[in-house]
Amino acid sequence: MLVDGIEFTFAPEIAADDYQVVLDCNFFRDWLSAVKSKFRVQKIHFASVDFFRKEHRPLFIKLSATATLSDNRPVNGIVVLRGNAVGVLVVLRCEGEKYLLLVRQPRLAISETTSLEIPAGILDWSGDYRKVALSELEEEAQIVADDSELIDLTEFWWKGSTPGFAGSCGLLDERIRLYAIERDVTREQLDAMNGKNQTYVEENEWIRTEVLPYEEAAHKFVDGKNLIALFLYERWLEANAVTSR
Repeated sequence: MLVDGIEFTFAPEIAADDYQVVLDCNFFRDWLSAVKSKFRVQKIHFASVDFFRKEHRPLFIKLSATATLSDNRPVNGIVVLRGNAVGVLVVLRCEGEKYLLLVRQPRLAISETTSLEIPAGILDWSGDYRKVALSELEEEAQIVADDSELIDLTEFWWKGSTPGFAGSCGLLDERIRLYAIERDVTREQLDAMNGKNQTYVEENEWIRTEVLPYEEAAHKFVDGKNLIALFLYERWLEANAVTSR
């Protein structure tokens, strides 16, 4: 299949009826548009496509592209597409101390049954980062927040030059837009937020909230988005002349 000068091929495992579904996928089209503005792309081979369980639209796309820089130097073309995402650092203040509200969930890719993470999720078709951030807060952390509470850490740090943090730029297209919210809570409220279970069978998600002292949580982080969110939040505090201790 030749479209706009690019040859598209598909692995035998991908049904012919899904070819156009893949090509019309929003995050693939956004990625291709960005790539074509900076690289010369001759061919794209779709190796595999995973679809959402509830509806037939792509969730992950693995492809290999034949592409070069403008001076014809070839570049590595293996890419996994999933679109952009959001993450929210939840800072709780209680009795003069700071805490982080986090979630634990299984992550097979890193062999962790209880990976410690900030609430996060992929961007939906609305393309509204703030709306998705608020939705993920309610879904994963059981926190109902107002848009005015969101601190846009990505905008603060990068001033509009990027939609988000790239966690694995050698393979993934994903950029994560990071936010923070701050809440003053009582001891009773803090205790009630700890240990809540959320189960989403359709997505194979088994989530449990965990409240940890601010500094203790930081030393337990291995997830990149956690560390970047914490770094940006600390810089935001400094810029706003607020002490983080």
